[in-house]
Amino acid sequence: MTTWSRRLGSVSTSTYLELADELEELVRRSEPDERLPSENEIVEQRSVSRVTVRSALQELERRSLVRRVRGRGTFVARRLEYVVGAKMAPSWSATVRAAGGTPGAEVLGCEPGAASPEVARLLEIGDDEVCTLRRRGYVDGLVATSASSAVPVEFGAASLAASQGGSLHAAFRELGLDVHRAWSRAELVVPGADVAEALGYEGRPPTWLVESLNRDRSSRRAVEYSRTWMRADVFRLRFELGPEHPDDDEEST
Repeated sequence: MTTWSRRLGSVSTSTYLELADELEELVRRSEPDERLPSENEIVEQRSVSRVTVRSALQELERRSLVRRVRGRGTFVARRLEYVVGAKMAPSWSATVRAAGGTPGAEVLGCEPGAASPEVARLLEIGDDEVCTLRRRGYVDGLVATSASSAVPVEFGAASLAASQGGSLHAAFRELGLDVHRAWSRAELVVPGADVAEALGYEGRPPTWLVESLNRDRSSRRAVEYSRTWMRADVFRLRFELGPEHPDDDEEST
């Protein structure tokens, strides 16, 4: 009998939500990346229907407690603390490393073209062209994000980012720019089918959508507007506001 089988016991539950609640208690006492029993194992152990088990596992995915990997099974989610703040550089790879993960990036393409009215307004570029850079991000070798960045075409986003392993922040540094976040906003959304496929989902669970506008610190010029879909079973978002230390603002109070 496996460890998970001993934890599950053999008492039948009547609804998928009851089963999900019981599994949640076990998941919270388990180690990150630990594999859950298969649907067949839970059906046999708990004497419930396959539909009930499948619905319970989908519910755990919606709660961002587990990660379902096609062809491999369901695993306890290892969620990283992704920090967004004025004192944090807008660097995907640096933020992931600071959270204890190993980042990776894949450049999927860059399409130059006219900016939409909204993007042109945000980047303050009028009718100038932008390069829309599409990237996929990885944490510890698993898909974690799908991102789209609009950058004024003069910065040559595609070649620079490709040469830096997909890092726009590193590419901007090569140009002598000191880029910081002007603003960011985040919400949980149900991704479209194309985004869900890019993120490797089996279904379409709630996903973080983070939008950011980045500027060069010295010139104040807007250099990037990004939309990044982040798997909620991989990341917690933490927004840091105000001074780094509570005593930093004593003189101003």
